[in-house]
Amino acid sequence: MRKKIILLIFLMLTTNALAQRELGNRPTDTGGVVPYEQAAYDVKKYDISLKVNPTEKSISGVTIVTANIVQPINVFVLDLDTPLNVSDVSMGETKLKFERKGGKIWSYLPMTKQAGETVSVKVTYAGVPRVAPRAPWVGGFMWEKTADGSPWIATAFQNDGADVMFPCKDYPSDKAETVAIRVTVPNPLYVASVGKLQKVDKNADNTSTYHWLMSNPIPNYGIVLNIAPYKLVEDKYKSVSGETFPVIFYALPESVTKAPKLIAETKKYLAFFEEYLGPYPFRAEKLGIAETPHLGMEHSTIIAYGNKFNYDKDGFDWLMFHELGHEWWANLVTASDWRDFWIHEGFQSFMDTLFLEKMKGQEAYLTAMKGRMRGTRNKQPVAPRDAKIAYQVYMAEPDFVRSDGDIYGKGAVVLHTLRYLLGDKAFFKALRRMSYPTKEMEKITGGKQTRFVNTDDFKQIAEEESGMKLDWFFEIYLRQSVLPKLIVETMGDRTDLRWETPNNLPFSMPIDISVDGKIQRVEMKDSKGIVMSKGGKIEVDPKGWVLKAQ
Repeated sequence: MRKKIILLIFLMLTTNALAQRELGNRPTDTGGVVPYEQAAYDVKKYDISLKVNPTEKSISGVTIVTANIVQPINVFVLDLDTPLNVSDVSMGETKLKFERKGGKIWSYLPMTKQAGETVSVKVTYAGVPRVAPRAPWVGGFMWEKTADGSPWIATAFQNDGADVMFPCKDYPSDKAETVAIRVTVPNPLYVASVGKLQKVDKNADNTSTYHWLMSNPIPNYGIVLNIAPYKLVEDKYKSVSGETFPVIFYALPESVTKAPKLIAETKKYLAFFEEYLGPYPFRAEKLGIAETPHLGMEHSTIIAYGNKFNYDKDGFDWLMFHELGHEWWANLVTASDWRDFWIHEGFQSFMDTLFLEKMKGQEAYLTAMKGRMRGTRNKQPVAPRDAKIAYQVYMAEPDFVRSDGDIYGKGAVVLHTLRYLLGDKAFFKALRRMSYPTKEMEKITGGKQTRFVNTDDFKQIAEEESGMKLDWFFEIYLRQSVLPKLIVETMGDRTDLRWETPNNLPFSMPIDISVDGKIQRVEMKDSKGIVMSKGGKIEVDPKGWVLKAQ
């Protein structure tokens, strides 16, 4: 029975996280190689004003993009999804000539802007935004109804880009330092968004305008709208840092009585993440949880929750746990390009499985990791070297419709194998440093605790903590799609071990060998090792620590 429970938990963690396997159609482009015209500026602030019309399923808005110029430009290029029409672009009092080129707005500046200058470009736009056909994996707007027929609106942009809602530089490498967002909706709807609520204006036309401010840098896809007749269920959490911050559940009226239990469970998850990764990063803002009509997403400071309060017998809610962890692996540390998004999904999938170890012991953890190993598809590298668009890392060639899921499961197992190689002390120190490089950073809440990361950053940290050179490990497991194969040949009392790798790349991964139940770790210098078995029964990697071809 115990093994069945463990397997059920693991299946919930993996099956749901990998629900992207059957997307049905390809999302719109987001990310990839940044063109010169957009690489030439660095976004500092988005100031977004939106009016949302639930009846017409339309939006109208004004967005001001403030940016620092880093290379001379005479054109300012922004991304905006094609269903939205632009009526005006201006800079200060000056109207700018502009044109649409597919999903981009090309605005022509009256004179060349030089490096070091600051510009603020205002775009006025409106339209019926893209509807999400399968949120959150194929995103856009969701126009749903609550049990009593009230509007229930949500957005999800990860694979499609925030340009579905507002003009932006739609690349993960450029976070705005702050985002101000004002949203006007009919009463009695409530708008829950990122950061802290500044005020609510009650307007004469039976609408209200909600003023939100995110004072920490945020990935574009983390900017979100959640609109419904929400009721707020509020609590507090004391961080390991000593600070107390609000935990707010934005619940539908029919869910108000269920919210306190989920908050209590979430506080347990917070304690787990803070133990391994350091303090919750956004203590200056909040931890928000918004009930949504889709499954979930890790929007910074306000997690989209659509798991319908489903718990296992231990009270565990897999979705709440997974999305909460992304406050560290996505929002605190953010991959600067989609090619490194295994740092978001693989690191958090590892944490999902590590929690099993916390709850059920190491046997449960090892069982789950063996399952993840069996599920690897190895169609493409987990961390390719070339720049990628979102759907290229989530989905496999040639049609980019079916996801291989490896940035989740294989990413988690790579960390699992690295844990074996480094040992727990060095591995968990490296994990903590990937989250917060220094103890001093753990005290910061004003935005400088956030940073961009890539795969080589983690390699360097792991090398420093272990004292090992790890080029071979990262090359084989992350830069190559094909797994190493262990060749085992026994002759008499001697067993020879040999790694086969793509293009005969060096690979020095040690491996456990059990001889008559006694486990020994075999070093594999130059990809080779020897075990003297004396006729005993041999079992390779009995606990399943090392990722290899099955």
